[in-house]
Amino acid sequence: MIKLGVARKYHKNLLPYLEVLKLNSISLYEMGFAFSIPSELSKEVLEFAKENNIVLTGHLPFYINFGNKNQVDKSIEYLRKGLAIADKLNGVSVFHLGFYMKRNFTEIKADILRGIEEVLTLNLKNGYLGIETTGKQTAIGKYEEIIELIKSINHPNVIPIIDIAHMYARSNGLFPSKKEDFKKILDDLDKLSLKKLYFHAGGVEYDKGNEKKHISVKKCEPPLAFLLEELENRGQDAFVIIESPTSIEDIKWIRENKNDLLDYTHSQLLKNKKQNLLQEFF
Repeated sequence: MIKLGVARKYHKNLLPYLEVLKLNSISLYEMGFAFSIPSELSKEVLEFAKENNIVLTGHLPFYINFGNKNQVDKSIEYLRKGLAIADKLNGVSVFHLGFYMKRNFTEIKADILRGIEEVLTLNLKNGYLGIETTGKQTAIGKYEEIIELIKSINHPNVIPIIDIAHMYARSNGLFPSKKEDFKKILDDLDKLSLKKLYFHAGGVEYDKGNEKKHISVKKCEPPLAFLLEELENRGQDAFVIIESPTSIEDIKWIRENKNDLLDYTHSQLLKNKKQNLLQEFF
């Protein structure tokens, strides 16, 4: 089953927002731990989530930066706290790796592997660490880099977080843009024998290979419908977090237009192409 969810900044008083999700039949919520990582959530929140089958996951602070030698130890500590809260939630803690700074990926990779290896000594069984692709050229997290890291770590509780909007922006709108691109992504993930498939999706504005901001999925840049179709064709379960300014409305729109989503996507892609050609011409 494909579970569509939302991402929103974490607040100690979560119950009102969980009630909004319940009213909209949304059962997946990625909490953004912007500044710090809680050691636990309130009993009331956990009980409400359990009673209403709402899966809770988290996104760790953007302070994590394996590209800066002076921040590696602090980054490891964030991951340690992230895995601990994920274990309590039986969920995933998503994180970015930081920035290249003046180092190359090969140099940084050694620090990343060492850090994750240290964190995994906690030997927690129910929590997952999710390494996310990034949408800016200066940020560690090309698609190929994330796949390489997952292969090197080779641990069932460390998974890739494939953000198709980030990848689309980073490639300047080239990948993933076709059905074949999404088949390739899922073929790559199949080879990793993952226990969980976890995606971020939504529309994105970009410039020169860099993400500018998230926009509605209705723009079809990248075409989310192709990912959903391929997952359904394969009968694969997956979490798909919709990152857009109107994520709840976008999820409702996806559900209401499920049967016509591919036709709409093809027409929107053609419209986008014409608009881009006009912009180039003028």
